[in-house]
Amino acid sequence: MIGGAAVNRKYLGDSYDAVKRLWQSIFESELPLYAEPRFIPKELRPDFTRLTRIPLLPTSKRPHALLNDPDTGIRLPGRPNQRESREHITVSTIAQQLEDGAATCVVTFDQSQHRLADLSALAQRTRKLEALRELQCCGFYYVSHAPFLFAFRLRNEMQRVSRLLIEAGIPQSRLEALDDA
Repeated sequence: MIGGAAVNRKYLGDSYDAVKRLWQSIFESELPLYAEPRFIPKELRPDFTRLTRIPLLPTSKRPHALLNDPDTGIRLPGRPNQRESREHITVSTIAQQLEDGAATCVVTFDQSQHRLADLSALAQRTRKLEALRELQCCGFYYVSHAPFLFAFRLRNEMQRVSRLLIEAGIPQSRLEALDDA
């Protein structure tokens, strides 16, 4: 079933979910991590939470980290198609999430890469980080087979989370930021 829950259920429990559970275990002592509900189909929510240990975002506004889990990832800024769905999110929405609520960190799955000869995967990640900076935010990428963008409103929060990841054993070489970050 294309576009329906059957496609998502097929992927439930893959290695990407294992990485999400890792984020939850790293964040749990410092900052609660919640999942943005719009990316998790209702029928998968109990299984997603049991597997990743990441509960859905509550209505309370206490400080937290937020996980965006689009099926594909973040739209490349500057391209005509900036439509959002369960598959894609934009950099501007991520910045808005930091502005609107109590989220001090927004973690977004991003395996979205345009197959463009003129822009490598690194150049595309850099463009997304630059777009984030243009919106008065900062961030870094966790680069692996399951890449994630970590976005922040405040640089000291970025440094704190970066430190948490490194202390948990994530090699610093996996964390990619703009040169002046």
